[in-house]
Amino acid sequence: MLQEISDHKSKGAFEKVAEDPPAASVVVRPVEQPVGLESTIQKVWNCIGETDVGIIGLWGMGGVGKTTFLTQLKNMFSTPPNDFKVVIWALVSQYYDVGKIQNRIGENIGFPRSWENKSVEQKARDIYGILSNKRFVVLLDDLWEKVDLNEFGIPEPSQEIGSKLIFTTRSLDVCGYMGAQRIFEVGFLEPEKAWELFQDKVGDEALNSHPDIPNLAKQVAERCGGVPLALITIGRAMACKTTLGEWNYAIEMLNRLALSNIKNEKASSDPIS
Repeated sequence: MLQEISDHKSKGAFEKVAEDPPAASVVVRPVEQPVGLESTIQKVWNCIGETDVGIIGLWGMGGVGKTTFLTQLKNMFSTPPNDFKVVIWALVSQYYDVGKIQNRIGENIGFPRSWENKSVEQKARDIYGILSNKRFVVLLDDLWEKVDLNEFGIPEPSQEIGSKLIFTTRSLDVCGYMGAQRIFEVGFLEPEKAWELFQDKVGDEALNSHPDIPNLAKQVAERCGGVPLALITIGRAMACKTTLGEWNYAIEMLNRLALSNIKNEKASSDPIS
């Protein structure tokens, strides 16, 4: 469990190959209900309606809920009114494959499966040809660096058409490199919201199994640092823990992790002798 906790706290001319869709058909993806992000989601949603904003960046450290945030936004496009003709979702990540991302985009557009056999350059031309004259929204998850939209075939969002690009990243710098006109931070949960989320994942059976466990549970929740993914993962792991020894052991492991992180940060900041 220690390693799992550490991982969560650190992470032109074109061939017509698709019919003209009348409006975006959005497949709703199951998603963990965002906690403590409702007001920020609404701000971003309102921002999407601003004509002078084409590129929106969402940034924050790993585990704070950026993917959940972006998925929630995507699902909101399934609810009328929706003036976008194409809604595209794609995971980019650190070591991305242009062709695979193009295949994902093509799937959203409606290209046949055989289209995936084309070269990257051909697929880029086809994607650009379809999107350049449509009001689209592209949602790109987990950018680690600036990506060249032309490489995928994604046109620069046009104010005249009203297209949008929304992406998530761990780096505020990437928001600048991508030319984001509006930037929103997805941050840590406030202590009260973090405790609510942790209680929900642990459940009443474990929390009520001993009078002292709620106090220990609060200590575990505090050591998750307001990171939703850590609160969810550790909360679920503790749902079957009903003894004081198990809860004290979890606190000990989290304390060791915090000490290890401090030592690693100190070592990385020390000058090389």
